[in-house]
Parts: sequence; structure tokens; C-alpha cells
Amino acid sequence: MISVADALRIVVDTAAPLGSERVALVDACGRVAAEDVVSTRAVPAADNSAMDGFAVRAEDVAEPGARLRIVGSVPAGSVRAEPLARGTAVKIFTGSVVPPGADTVVRVEDTEDAGEHVIVTVAVSRGANVRRAGEDIAVGATVVRAGQEIGPADVGVIASLGRAALTVHCRPRIAIVSTGAELVEVDEAAGPGQVVNSNAYALAAAVVETGLPRPLVLPIVRDRFEDIRASLEEATARADVVLSTGGVSVGDYDFVKDALDAIGVERLFWKVAQKPGKPLAFGRRGTRLVFGLPGNPVSALVCFAVYVWPALRRLAGHTRLHVPSERAVLGAPVRRKPGLTEFVRVHLDHGRGRLPIATPFRSQSSGVLTGLAGGAGLLVAPADRGALEAGDEFDVLRPGPFAAAGTSSVLLGATVAMPGGTC
Repeated sequence: MISVADALRIVVDTAAPLGSERVALVDACGRVAAEDVVSTRAVPAADNSAMDGFAVRAEDVAEPGARLRIVGSVPAGSVRAEPLARGTAVKIFTGSVVPPGADTVVRVEDTEDAGEHVIVTVAVSRGANVRRAGEDIAVGATVVRAGQEIGPADVGVIASLGRAALTVHCRPRIAIVSTGAELVEVDEAAGPGQVVNSNAYALAAAVVETGLPRPLVLPIVRDRFEDIRASLEEATARADVVLSTGGVSVGDYDFVKDALDAIGVERLFWKVAQKPGKPLAFGRRGTRLVFGLPGNPVSALVCFAVYVWPALRRLAGHTRLHVPSERAVLGAPVRRKPGLTEFVRVHLDHGRGRLPIATPFRSQSSGVLTGLAGGAGLLVAPADRGALEAGDEFDVLRPGPFAAAGTSSVLLGATVAMPGGTC
């Protein structure tokens, strides 16, 4: 049986970033850049006004009460070529190019209308309300670096450079295989001994939460070796990552491990010294990754957060892989025996002290999925600890939006190296 840290290292080291593709700029948000973006132009391209008002010469408005003759107007999108003479002003609007000879903009609210003249009621310093050429982006500046996750502001910056497309890392395709004779679809009535296949929905939602497209969910597979083998064969042919649920332990009808062996999946580990989620299997078939997740819903989601989540992000080119964590004070004792790393489901209260209070849910059963709902945290109980005492501090994993991902994991104790990868 492998430790949590060793299992996580194997997963991250095995997952290599996929290749790259060119996408329309509007589709690049949330993706990871596979190229540096270097500006070939200055932004803004010329000095322009940050306000509606009047373009003037600073020497003319050094004292309040200056009276200047209005000699023209520069609407946004137009350019005045004639230099501004001493003692004159040009009406200007936000974004308009400052005419030659002018070096300052007076806000309209700091002026009085005097017909063909304008009276500046305050002293204005040189350069006021002027956006300088290249103030935002200089020629030759790198505005996006390879490996950077693209956000809305990045899209706007790239667009301002006149680029309509970007090279980004490919996103992995995910397939979900649910096994179990007891499973029924969500729109079917569950009879005696049957349960709704909630795992497929929970895992599909977890995939979408990472920012990846909705996964392929294959039909439920009954507990027959040939059926499981055929479904896993199809899944590995159609996806970069396969998530199977159930049938991975040591029961008479647990055929997933044997089926994976039969289709040529190299098993890298099976069974992790953790609770919940001990009967986790992980392997690869060529460049395809396969996770044999437990059938219990809590176990499946815990294993997703700890192992699948960083693998998917790694494949998509991210360097911030792991679910975020924070320190918390345990609010109530937890009885346990040493030997396994335990992920204790807790509710976090951030309002009562230096650190949040982590209160364990009453039931820690791997079948009670409500213990993970509503933003619950996973308190990490180290394998060498027995009973946990109230008042002690522990790390708590916070599965959630992938924008909060970290470069390292408290489960590893150090940042994981990110070697390059190809398709």
C-alpha cells in the first residue's frame, strides 16, 4: 500500500502537458498560454486625454483664472495636426489624442464657459489628465508568458495589440465509466437494492469546475468482466483521462483492475494508505491516464480533489495544480487510529479568531455525501497521529474554483517539479 504523498507524486509526474492549438481570442479565457505574447505596438499609441475638458499648455494654467481662447475641438477618433499656440485651448474628450503643443488637460468641471473663451478656475500641473503613449504597454513588452492562465483582462490586453487568436495548451478529454449492478440512471425509479448513479453527476460537475468541457459519461456498466472491459476499452480510445467508479476493491464482483490489465493499462499503484478512498487504482495506457475510483461517493470525490484535479490541470498546462489549503483549529476531538492519512470532513467558521475553527461533521461515513456539500473542507489527519484533540492546528484542503489553485500541496510538503510535455 502506497502513501498519499507517493501516490500524488506519481500522478503528477505521470501527467504531462498536452500539445497546443490556436484558438480565437474570445475562447482563450480560462486556457493556458502556450506562447509568449510580445507587443509590437505601444498602448496607448499616442498621448490622449483621460478626461473631458480642454487641452492646454501647462505654462498657461499655472495660476487660477487663466482665460484662454478656444481654437477647436478634438472628438475621440480624430486628430488635430495644427500645434496649439500659447494662450489657446482645444476642447477635448476622453480618449482623444492630445494635439501637438499641448501637454496638459483641464477637466471641464474646473472651467467656466466664456463664449469663445474658457476660464480655468484652478491651477493645473503639467501633464495632468494625460495618458502618455506606451503608458500601459511599451513596444517589446511581454504581456503574457507561456504557462500563464488567461483571464478577462489578459484577453483585453491581447486584443489591444490587434491579435485575434492565441496559441494555448490543449485541454484533456475526460470519460466517466460507472460500474455496478445496483446503479440506475437519475430518471429511473430505484427499486429495492438499487441506487441512483450520483457519482457520474458529481464527477462530471467536478470536471466542469476545473474549467474543462463537460466529460463524456458512458452508460452504466453491470458487474460483468467483459462488459467492463469493453466500456474501459471504449473510454481509453475516446479520452485522455478515464475515471471509473466502483469495482476496484477485492470483492467477488470487483472486475475493474482485471479489466484494466486486460486492455493493457500499466498499473502504477493500487491501494493508498488513506481514508476514505483506500482502494484507488491509477495507471496509464500510452499517454492515456486511468483512475479507478472507489464506488462510495465521498471516496470518489475525495480522490478526485487530491489526485484527479491536479492531474487534469497538469495536462491542461497549468503550473498551479493543487487544491488550496489553510490552517485551522480543530473544534472538537476526533477518535481515530494511526496508520492512514484521513481526510476528515469539516465545516469551517472564519469568524472567531486568528485561524478558522474546523468542526467535524457528525458522520464521516464514505457514503454520506452531504458531508461534502456546502463548501466543506477536508482536514488532513496525518497517518502517524492517533486521536485528534480539540484546539490542535491542522491543514484543511478547500476543494473549489480552480483559480485558487496552489503550486504546492500540504500533502507533499514541497512544490512539485513541472517538466515539459508533449501530445
